[in-house]
Amino acid sequence: MIGRILSGIGGVVAVVAGILSATTREPLLTHLTGLRLLGGAILIPLGVIGLIGGLVNLYGVYRGKPWFMIGGGLVGTLAPSFVSLLGVLGGGLEIWEARKSKAPAK
Repeated sequence: MIGRILSGIGGVVAVVAGILSATTREPLLTHLTGLRLLGGAILIPLGVIGLIGGLVNLYGVYRGKPWFMIGGGLVGTLAPSFVSLLGVLGGGLEIWEARKSKAPAK
């Protein structure tokens, strides 16, 4: 259960970071801290890819599929936002809990 919560937080952050990167051409880190690492037109496609990764992550949370959580978390990292790696952590926890209880992961 804690894995789904972590993955959901990572998915929401990836969606927000993807939308923010695609519309303002600045990453979420710049808006939060003022530290400018990336900028420009490259963030538009990265934001769209991050948005797709966040949506895949949230789909995995909704359906209870940990492999979608892991994949969406990895793709959502391109937003660029490393908080979306919570999706990878959450999916890994779901797989670990399934193996611990001897239930197959979906």
